[in-house]
Amino acid sequence: MKLLNAAVIILWFACMNAASAKEFYVSPKGNDSNPGTLEQPFRTLEKAKRTIQSLVRKQLNDDIIINLRGGRYQLDKTLVLGLAQTPQNGHSVTWQAYNNEEPIISSGKPVKNWKKVSTYPKGTPNVAKENIWVADIPKGIKNFRTLFDGNKRLIRAKSAKFQMPRNNDIRRADSQNTYYNKDRIHLRMLPFDDQIKDWDNLSDIELFFNPVPWNMNFIQLESVDMENKMAYLAFEANALPFSSGKHRFAWIENVIDYLDEPGEWCVNTKTRKIYYWPENGSPSRDILAPQLMELVKVEGDVRYDLPTDIPAKNFHFKGLTFTHGDRTVWYKNRKGWGIQHDWDTFDYGNALLRFRGAEDCSVEGCHFTNSGGSAMRLDLHAQRIKIEDNYIEHVGHMGILLAGYGPGTKDVNKNNTIKNNIIHHCGEIVWHGHAVFAWQSGENLISHNYIHDVPRKAIGLCGVRCQILMKSECNFDEASKTIRWHEIENTIDSSKTIIQRYAPYLHARNNTIEFNRVERTMLKLSDGSSINVSGAGLGNKVQNNYLYDIPYVGIRTDDWQDGTIIRNNIVHNARKIGIIHKGINTIENNILINCGKGIHFRAYPQQYFEPESDIRYNIFYSTSDKYIPNTLFKWGKMFLHKEGTKTIPYEYNMDYNCYYWPKAEADLAEKRANGIEAHAVIMDPKFKNLEKFDYQITNKKLIKAIGFKPFDVTIDNFGVQSRYPAKYLNLDKKVPKESIEQEEYSIPK
Repeated sequence: MKLLNAAVIILWFACMNAASAKEFYVSPKGNDSNPGTLEQPFRTLEKAKRTIQSLVRKQLNDDIIINLRGGRYQLDKTLVLGLAQTPQNGHSVTWQAYNNEEPIISSGKPVKNWKKVSTYPKGTPNVAKENIWVADIPKGIKNFRTLFDGNKRLIRAKSAKFQMPRNNDIRRADSQNTYYNKDRIHLRMLPFDDQIKDWDNLSDIELFFNPVPWNMNFIQLESVDMENKMAYLAFEANALPFSSGKHRFAWIENVIDYLDEPGEWCVNTKTRKIYYWPENGSPSRDILAPQLMELVKVEGDVRYDLPTDIPAKNFHFKGLTFTHGDRTVWYKNRKGWGIQHDWDTFDYGNALLRFRGAEDCSVEGCHFTNSGGSAMRLDLHAQRIKIEDNYIEHVGHMGILLAGYGPGTKDVNKNNTIKNNIIHHCGEIVWHGHAVFAWQSGENLISHNYIHDVPRKAIGLCGVRCQILMKSECNFDEASKTIRWHEIENTIDSSKTIIQRYAPYLHARNNTIEFNRVERTMLKLSDGSSINVSGAGLGNKVQNNYLYDIPYVGIRTDDWQDGTIIRNNIVHNARKIGIIHKGINTIENNILINCGKGIHFRAYPQQYFEPESDIRYNIFYSTSDKYIPNTLFKWGKMFLHKEGTKTIPYEYNMDYNCYYWPKAEADLAEKRANGIEAHAVIMDPKFKNLEKFDYQITNKKLIKAIGFKPFDVTIDNFGVQSRYPAKYLNLDKKVPKESIEQEEYSIPK
């Protein structure tokens, strides 16, 4: 009886503690002089923040809940939550939607007083005359690069694409940056024919171009040499314009000369005018110009030059909508601060919600939509942050970015969870934006996400590639300024091979990518894959994922990548390649169905080649007699520290695989003649019903013959699970699927 009474008392105290959370209410219809009750709510998020800070200062020993009523909360400055708002003793602060209402956090400021243009600016196309309207840039906004009509991002005026010849006189680094410092001026030079003029407002006008097929640059103009047909960019590109053999094009944005279609707009900051051709004849009342890139930031005390930071803790966001942010811009001296391939910028506030120096936080059931920049970032010190059950759509850059410190001994971006989210149509402006990208961030779980219709990768794990770490004298290549050279120089073991000596400083290690569903990736840029691991640390696992309807490549271990396990994945209908393999990795127990090629093998210059990769127990299935189950890599002129003695993959541990395609017998005979696949088989897996996506293997003889380990191939086992919010699932069901362009990509090198 005493034990029972004690249990009751403990339960009572637990309930009392749970019920004692301090709650406040905020409403766009409220007033900051109110007490913050349901009946008399605050009006602004800043007032709620000051209230939290006051309670923390008084050492309130309770959780705090901020309930946001439905409506739009317009921010003109970033809401920063930090140490001053962090409760003590493990208590939490939760910002949540009240009672399933829809609070919308936005930086959009209304553009008012539109007038039909009567005096046309110089360069206005004839087709636009009688159709364009003008308004003043709202007060308090200096410049912006995206514009919205309610829940839709409007298209900025842009020229047609154009191409110019490649400059072959400049030596390039492996990253396609200039090799020599003396040639850097060419990174700011872009030739043209008649597409560019010496406009009055050059700093407003941007050039978008793909110097390489894996990256997009977007840089303002600084000057124009009309006599020599050369435009000079305000900042250095990451590679020479028009360098690539594919995607070698450029276009111009934000000038009245190219405002030639309904729905387009441009802005002139010198005259402070916005020009717009409305699709419906006149502008709506809901045209919004963004004031911020970063709407909400959770930030602790980031001590960049010290071994430790002091993180803000226990902030949670539930059921909120984040929208109407501006997109990222390049800036002076950015060169060297771009993380791998300049896909984003190191420690930079360009996401709607950002954690920078934070622990034990969460984002649950939130909606990120209709914005020019990224949805979320986890920067520098970020640990045990859970991003679950969210819906991310129509954002201009990254979906979710995890970006730790550069290579060195400070490893504090890890143990985060990205789970049960739907992400589509990220990278709408900056095409190289990934759905999920982890750079120098490790031991994370990226699981049960559904990613579809994206311009580039679904999931990427990256660090800094070794050839950049080998050039300590260079500070203008990608990520070179992020490298913590003093920490490396004090601890490096130079007796090891290159990749082994730098592995301790590459923190994108021991990540687990599993149970994700990926469809229709790489819709804009090539030379990549749907799930990509490149220059990351060791111990990453890509397992139990489902990839379908992939126009290019399914999974890839890219340059300077060892120690990765690719296991129990289904890749169905990857038009080009199921898996690309470089480095020393394990590929086992995967099912590859009707891909253009099964595995594409390749070595990478400057690496030691070691024949230690295991490729076993995989099923290669195709109905095409043009199928290539494995490509061959023959050693040619490559600058390697050590090359193989046989054609790849003839030195690999490649055995116990199953091949079923029209020309399997001759192919397998060739493999055996070269010393691999002694125990491989040619058998029909007898999938239960491929037309209905039932991948169960009913041929038990095959399973026994190669030692294949059956795993759950049920479609519902991949992607978001049953707890996912129904309202977002219903929104996603209405999304039209992208048509896949028929562009012929070459095999990546």
